[in-house]
Amino acid sequence: MPQFASKISNEELEERFKEYLYKHNGKFTHERMAVLRIIYEDDEHLSVDAILQIARDRDLSVSRATVYRTLDLLVQSGLAKKHQFDGHETVFEAALKEGHHDHIVCVDCNKITEFFDGDLERIQNEILSKYGLVMVKHTHQLYGRCIRPNCPEKEALKTR
Repeated sequence: MPQFASKISNEELEERFKEYLYKHNGKFTHERMAVLRIIYEDDEHLSVDAILQIARDRDLSVSRATVYRTLDLLVQSGLAKKHQFDGHETVFEAALKEGHHDHIVCVDCNKITEFFDGDLERIQNEILSKYGLVMVKHTHQLYGRCIRPNCPEKEALKTR
């Protein structure tokens, strides 16, 4: 199994999920662990349908209901983040990824791009400081339109 792109090891990640399930009277199942692995092994923002497709591609038997329930548990446990970008389907990503990032969303093809800008982070902190506050958390969601005339993401969207 590939190492998850997270701040903690695979074993620690799985152990945290097991502990959360135990504390909340939830069952640890191979299906739930499969959903956790998919979220952490894939570097994308995944919809429920995408998770189901990845599971099918891996010959894993996971129901839609199990995916929904597991995603709720992962979000509640702090192991996954849920995003609802304007007008787009709900997507999920690993919460314990290396480093902070924000999001850019194409309004045409729905492509989500993660970015980090140190200058932007500095400016945010300066603004907060000006008003006597310190950063606790924030979310940036920038929306734009691809300027490439033959955006492969747009073309793929047309054929669906």
